[in-house]
Amino acid sequence: MTDIVLELRDVTRIHGKGEVAVHALRGVSLQVRAGELVAIMGPSGSGKSTLLNLAGGLDAPTSGDVVVEGVVLGTLNRRELAAVRRRRVGYVFQDLNLLPSLTAAENVGLPLELDGVRLRQVRATALAALDEVGLGHLAHRFPDEMSGGQQQRVAIARALVGDRRLILADEPTGALDSQTGEAVLKLMRSRVDAGAAGVLVTHEARHAAWADRVIFLRDGSIVDTSGPLPEVESLLVAKDPA
Repeated sequence: MTDIVLELRDVTRIHGKGEVAVHALRGVSLQVRAGELVAIMGPSGSGKSTLLNLAGGLDAPTSGDVVVEGVVLGTLNRRELAAVRRRRVGYVFQDLNLLPSLTAAENVGLPLELDGVRLRQVRATALAALDEVGLGHLAHRFPDEMSGGQQQRVAIARALVGDRRLILADEPTGALDSQTGEAVLKLMRSRVDAGAAGVLVTHEARHAAWADRVIFLRDGSIVDTSGPLPEVESLLVAKDPA
């Protein structure tokens, strides 16, 4: 079985038509393997969020293929695609997408509940995920009863709950203080080290330092790829002390 969890094959995404057409991605090819965390960097409008939306099956490419664990997402119907997103892909949205009518625990457990997992197991798993991000004591609170940083951690717990093989995060530390942000990245890194594949969109070099590989986008194209950023290698050492 291949260890490639995510593959983009010559993917192009065009929004609009004619003179108003916007080339969000231009012929992007990318592979992310199990146990690998890839950071995506680039200026605003370079295609970072578009790439993440395509990888998570939230958008479809204009041309090319997006493949998750050997399955070409473009061949799936709506129901099959939804199942892939529930079972295989964890997504931390930039705008969080928490449901205001559900508690923190209910938000975290929702993907499992929709997948038919028993409610008792859903609750136990959701509480464990909230404990991982330091919010077990707020399991019964609704989103509007929590701070922005707490809501962000609930969204991260939801992305990590269950046996997700692909973790996608769009600026996951945006509403967090530096200490909590580092803790969240350490959690994402540990999940990747346990066998998941991760893609992290960030504009901060210190966050990209947690990645095994950094890909730079500009105007919808990959313009450079590097290993861990050399100017912040000390953070990489700090993340996993020998």
